[in-house]
Amino acid sequence: MKFTYTRNTISIKDKVLTDLDEFVFDFLHVLDKYCTYVIISGYLPIFFGRSRGTEDVDVFIDHIDEQTFIRFYNELVKENYYFLNPEDEHGLYEMLTQNLGIRAAKKESIIPNIEMKFTKDDIDRFTMENRMEVHVANTNRFFIAPLEVEIPYKLYLGSEKDIEDAVYLWEIFQKYINKKLIHRFMKELYVSGEQYGIKI
Repeated sequence: MKFTYTRNTISIKDKVLTDLDEFVFDFLHVLDKYCTYVIISGYLPIFFGRSRGTEDVDVFIDHIDEQTFIRFYNELVKENYYFLNPEDEHGLYEMLTQNLGIRAAKKESIIPNIEMKFTKDDIDRFTMENRMEVHVANTNRFFIAPLEVEIPYKLYLGSEKDIEDAVYLWEIFQKYINKKLIHRFMKELYVSGEQYGIKI
């Protein structure tokens, strides 16, 4: 995959979109009308070519009021989505305000699904405020977590899969990453990548 990378933007011209990509872009087309969002975690390395599966795509959204959420909910239903949580729109919004995740999928399916949460702490807010814009063949765009946050966070999660995700992203983007910033978040999350070849 060929790409160009600037401080806040990654542009890709030759990406072959998968069914998962199409699902994500379709959902984000609706979400983008109602709130600011950022994609985090496992979908990022998958989008950039790592060969592994995932059941869900994790998304942080900025806090919105209940009426805005209800309009978003109603449009999703019209677009053939449903929520896996056994709640109506009011219950779903209450879950968000309690820092719980809610999941949406296409009707007649469970996987893949989108898990959404409100931002809740300083790292989440930094991630949102410094999100990166990804352009795909001039037809799609979406927003992802800064890699300087994503890689330390994957190391923090600590499973074999997450560590492999961190290493994969590092190997692709290491010459573009802000080393001072990634060092800051490794320090904040009490992680090190040296033993995995992530040397800053």
